[in-house]
Amino acid sequence: MEAFARSADLGRRGLWFEEFACGQQVESPARTVTESDIGQFAGLSGDYTALHTDEEFARRTAFRGRIAHGMLVQAVATGLAVRTGIFEGTIQALSDMTIHWRAPVFPGDTIRLVLEVESLESNPSRRSGEVVFKASVMNQEGKLVCEGQWHTRILRRPTCGTGEGD
Repeated sequence: MEAFARSADLGRRGLWFEEFACGQQVESPARTVTESDIGQFAGLSGDYTALHTDEEFARRTAFRGRIAHGMLVQAVATGLAVRTGIFEGTIQALSDMTIHWRAPVFPGDTIRLVLEVESLESNPSRRSGEVVFKASVMNQEGKLVCEGQWHTRILRRPTCGTGEGD
């Protein structure tokens, strides 16, 4: 698979719609999910499910210990996507997302995101196009922990002399 190329435009790290091609991949930096992340996410979301917050309870489950909230893992994945730089200054919206959780993420696990362009739709507007990514979150052992599709609206390259797309 072809890797993403960096834009030569000064002051912009993101890629224009026209710079994406099916099969391109980008891998994010890694991030460790901490005990603190899980506690803070429980407080922010109000999801105090015992599987995430009660070690004694969680030890008696099939997971044998507390696990991160699935939505926490997905939230971290979106942050990892931003850290790749491909969306900086060019993403208009994350318009749709599907998520399939495949394996638990435990406190102390380190995850990374792999985005692969699955399809391009140029018709949404003259200003932007839709890029659909296969999003795969892997742990430190290379095991797939969640996957899905992300539908994004990406700005087109500005037209000559306007500084913006139509």
